[in-house]
Amino acid sequence: ITYELEGHYGLALLSSASVSGTGFQGGIASYGAISTIAHKIVHLTTYHSMTRHRANICAALGDSAAHGGNIISAVNAFSAVFNVAMTLLAQAYTRLGMNYQMISGAPVSEWSQAGLLLGVVMTMLFTANTIISCLETSKAFMRFCKESKEVDQKRNLPFPYSHIQPLTILTSFGTVTSMRMVFTPMINTLAVPMLGGWFLGLRGLLFLLSGSNVLILCLSIFLNNSGQSWVAAKKYILFGSLKDQDGKVIGPDSAEYENLGVGEMIGGPFEDVAGPALNNFIKFLAVFALVTEGLYEETPENTWIYGFACCAGSLILVAFSKFGLTLILNCLTSFLRQRQLQRARDEHDEELSDEEDGDGEEGRVGIEDA
Repeated sequence: ITYELEGHYGLALLSSASVSGTGFQGGIASYGAISTIAHKIVHLTTYHSMTRHRANICAALGDSAAHGGNIISAVNAFSAVFNVAMTLLAQAYTRLGMNYQMISGAPVSEWSQAGLLLGVVMTMLFTANTIISCLETSKAFMRFCKESKEVDQKRNLPFPYSHIQPLTILTSFGTVTSMRMVFTPMINTLAVPMLGGWFLGLRGLLFLLSGSNVLILCLSIFLNNSGQSWVAAKKYILFGSLKDQDGKVIGPDSAEYENLGVGEMIGGPFEDVAGPALNNFIKFLAVFALVTEGLYEETPENTWIYGFACCAGSLILVAFSKFGLTLILNCLTSFLRQRQLQRARDEHDEELSDEEDGDGEEGRVGIEDA
């Protein structure tokens, strides 16, 4: 309807109006994060039943608000990418000296069909990469907390001072680990438009972008809804709202709650990682395709060789991120740890030296007094 009334100018206005909802989406998503953090702080610091009950209600409302923000984000991403795809179409065919509104030929050529297929495959590959990276990060956290004594609670200090140093160490470890795990999805994102443009030409790239956009809208909403279902079901039991046939409350010590804990391990990455990550994936893919549009031709007869070079480069970067980067980070961690130990030794030696100097001065004073 918008295209029939105002043409491409109307589509641009429609996309801009949809993207303007980003502020609204950010506001309600932030409320969800704040309420969740407040809920955890309350349960860590107090046993007051009314305070915990109010925190539970606030967390339930915050989860719903954050879920709504993620859904709005998916719709905004779809509208923005649609606008970028139209811009890419106009810019590419104008560069080739053709009127993009008068293009004739088969509606869906072999390059277009291949572009749709490649878009589906790369979207699923990115989703798998993201979820696997999330699970690997979780495993790394678990191993670090299990093996390292530095993150234990300092029981000789009152709260919150008993948690400050362990949380500082855990945050530093988590930052490095998360940065290492993000490389594979990032390489996947960078490679998609180049593979589509060099292997399939501009026609394939346009259909890759359009097909992926529609698929990601549906997949993102599905992943957000499924993840939120697991989380909401677990909190429904945690807050004491589920009862059996006799009216007895089914609590966190039940088998149902334990089963939902396993389900949340699947639903958590769906809601918090795969859903929002897919929105950023398609937006970055569209912008990167628009920026690199000059590298591609209408058909891939002269550019397919660059696609193989892109595949080889991507595999090399993935291997480096899996093995080489891990080796470098381990070396840096070992170096910093040795440096910290050396600094502790130096401080200990200085303290011993100061004590010896103090004992010597006391001895001299005693001799003079005598």
